[in-house]
Amino acid sequence: MKTIILAGGKSSRMGQNKALLPIGGKSIIKRLAETFKPISDEIIIISNEPEKYNGLDFSIYSDVKEFRGDGPLAGIYTGMNAANEDCCLFLACDMPFASQKIGKFMMETLKNSGADAVIPLHEGRVHPLFGTYHKRILPVVKENLLNGKRKMLHLLNGVNAKIIEKLDAPKELKKEWEYSFWNMNTMEDYQKALELYKKLS
Repeated sequence: MKTIILAGGKSSRMGQNKALLPIGGKSIIKRLAETFKPISDEIIIISNEPEKYNGLDFSIYSDVKEFRGDGPLAGIYTGMNAANEDCCLFLACDMPFASQKIGKFMMETLKNSGADAVIPLHEGRVHPLFGTYHKRILPVVKENLLNGKRKMLHLLNGVNAKIIEKLDAPKELKKEWEYSFWNMNTMEDYQKALELYKKLS
């Protein structure tokens, strides 16, 4: 499978590039790439500032010009076009504790269920930026972008999305489910991430 890391966010509330913040001696984006590399044919990074990731040995793409600046959905569109594979795992760069095992479970569920997407639900919220998607929805993604429907929920409502919860996951994934969808938006969140890293190490 292809793992596509979305690193195009403006990080306005953080005040700096979230993807490059260090946790445990490595930038978050490098940590994520290394976490998912063992189960991926290729790691692809989507960023409109590719020069910031030159030190990483992974494929880097900027959003296609037509939709540049249109948020995560533009990253989904660019990533699907870059990946020469039907099934892709998408992952936001601000989720430092995303679980490889949960990613693999979602990919297996996507392939076995026939769904267009498999999206986790945790604490009452769906997390479309740590989910698996089939490339056949690419025309829907493009149509939404052309019509200004940039929210991920618009996409999920227009395709056959399978929502999975902690109860659906194998027993051995229950603990990881509790922190895999945690994301950072502020420096306070980053400090909490450093504390959580110490607890998990």
